[in-house]
Amino acid sequence: MKCEGLKAYCTPRRLAIIARGLPERCPDKEDVVSGPPKSVAFGSDGLPTRAAEGFARKQGVSVDDLNLLTTDRGEYLVLRRLVEGEPLPDILGRSIPEIIASISWPKNMYWKESRFRFIRPLRWFVCLWNDTEIGFEFEGVKSGRTTRGHRFLGEAAIPVKDVDTYLSCLEDNFVLADSADRRNRIAEGLRSAAGTLKVREDEELLETVVYLNEYPTVLRGDFDESFLHIPEEVLVTVMRFHQKYFSLADEGGHLASSFLTVVNTDGDPDGRIKKGHEKVLQARLEDAAFFWKTDQKQPLQERVPDLEHVLFQERLGSYLEKTNRLRSICAGLGGGEDLETAAFLCKADLTTDMVREFPELQGIMGGLYACQEGYPEAVWRAVYDHYRPIALNDDLPRTQTGVLLSIADRLDTIVGCFGVDIIPSGSRDPFGLRRQAQGLVALLLSSALEMPMAELIRMAQRQFSTERPAADVFEDVQSFLEKRVDYIFQREGLSHDVLRAVMSSGLTTVHDAFRRAEALAEIKGEPDFEALAVAFKRTKNILNKFEGEITPLEVSKLVEAEEQELHSACENLRLRVKDCVEQKDYGTALRLIAGIRTTVDRFFDKVLVMTDDAGLRNNRLALLKEISDLFLSIVDISEIVQEGDQNGK
Repeated sequence: MKCEGLKAYCTPRRLAIIARGLPERCPDKEDVVSGPPKSVAFGSDGLPTRAAEGFARKQGVSVDDLNLLTTDRGEYLVLRRLVEGEPLPDILGRSIPEIIASISWPKNMYWKESRFRFIRPLRWFVCLWNDTEIGFEFEGVKSGRTTRGHRFLGEAAIPVKDVDTYLSCLEDNFVLADSADRRNRIAEGLRSAAGTLKVREDEELLETVVYLNEYPTVLRGDFDESFLHIPEEVLVTVMRFHQKYFSLADEGGHLASSFLTVVNTDGDPDGRIKKGHEKVLQARLEDAAFFWKTDQKQPLQERVPDLEHVLFQERLGSYLEKTNRLRSICAGLGGGEDLETAAFLCKADLTTDMVREFPELQGIMGGLYACQEGYPEAVWRAVYDHYRPIALNDDLPRTQTGVLLSIADRLDTIVGCFGVDIIPSGSRDPFGLRRQAQGLVALLLSSALEMPMAELIRMAQRQFSTERPAADVFEDVQSFLEKRVDYIFQREGLSHDVLRAVMSSGLTTVHDAFRRAEALAEIKGEPDFEALAVAFKRTKNILNKFEGEITPLEVSKLVEAEEQELHSACENLRLRVKDCVEQKDYGTALRLIAGIRTTVDRFFDKVLVMTDDAGLRNNRLALLKEISDLFLSIVDISEIVQEGDQNGK
């Protein structure tokens, strides 16, 4: 059933949907009830049998009211009955309780003796058809036309005249039902309250406070400037994660000793709300200042042994064991002394009071403490950044040492979890391995690390004694990561057939695969290359269908001019293509290969590959294999989709 407009509204106290342009009633429809087949319903004399009469009696009609209907299985006796459409309000009154019961939430609670689970207790229902109530009852609550305003500013009971006045009734009682209106009010309040200071942009926090308030108002508070000696990462985290405050900065971009909070009221004329928020923040900042001072009394290096008592995963051991694995992986990545030092220190901040209180600061605090202790910049920045990227749009580590440390950390987690059979399935991914893998691919793409994916996986595997067979773990991890490569490459604008062409020729390094994909995407639309792709598909099909062993090519057996010409063209190309591949100039290499398009066409036009002469046939197959190997050194162009190709190949 269609409607002209459907809009949902959500606040902390209410969920609402307004649908416009719905029909008054459902359309009439013909209901066809099937009876016995014609051969059973009528005798040889053409008269109705007892089966036909019984079917008519069961339906409450006479046999004359029945019809014959031809189906795939033959003719059947049927009753065609016109079913009048039911008024829509009646359907809604019956359906809405089912809809409410079907709503799923990430976190539910039991609210009644019936054990009904919902995110909030159900207090009232308003259900109107224009200006008429639609009656229903759910979990002991009856529907009506009475809503409630703001918990403190509005009326406790507000009669709603009709659908068109619903939103205005709420607004008159300090409820902005439309989230866009609340967002605009907050944004304007932030700009106004900031004054000469600048609001630190935080779209995620803005989205949160929009749905925490029904009538949002922005207030500005201050804290003691003495707290500014604490790193601003700590101050911002305290304000953002624990208090939902927006941070402010001065003209130079430095953190100011003020904050903005969004409260669910229309103002604070006597300043009591502001003072309350300042008092709460004061206590939080005093804790942070204490942690900042006391944590530094024990150097990070001395904290590392304490990681033995911090569990990483039940079957994968402690964070001390993870640290030792990271050091081994980082040694294999060849990042030097700074990388190995960063790997040794990167998890030590998990034992600090600051991170225990503010888990969002893990890694960051380790970097800050390492900086205070005088470690080289490459070390402390690597520790600071090694959890990045947290999401795909997050910043990457700022140094190559940080990139390598983050790669090692993710490899250890992914391979370790797969080794103990913790594998994402459906929506279940308790360790966030999909996110970890996407970050790993993004890091490998940016780092230009010249180490094949397979070698990275095996290097991480060597750190574990896994419960599953090593070969199975390797295959599962490789397949899992290749899917993430495909996803990341598509986000970069590469088509699926280009990705298949690159992946089918073998994934070496992520960065190298991306360069090959870019080169192929650039050239694949050129006429010579499209024609050559068709010829290569033909080559690959011939080779795939041949079941015997292909012996090495013998030049002396190339008897036709066209096959001699093709062999000569391949020989001339081989070294030039190899040089281009070594220099990662894949675009030039592909254009060089595309240049033999006419030679390949002449070969297929004039030469019969699958001749009855076994010697000639095998030699021509060997020639085709050389051409195939030349292509596959870069990409498998048989995967490229041609215009009009119905099968995608």
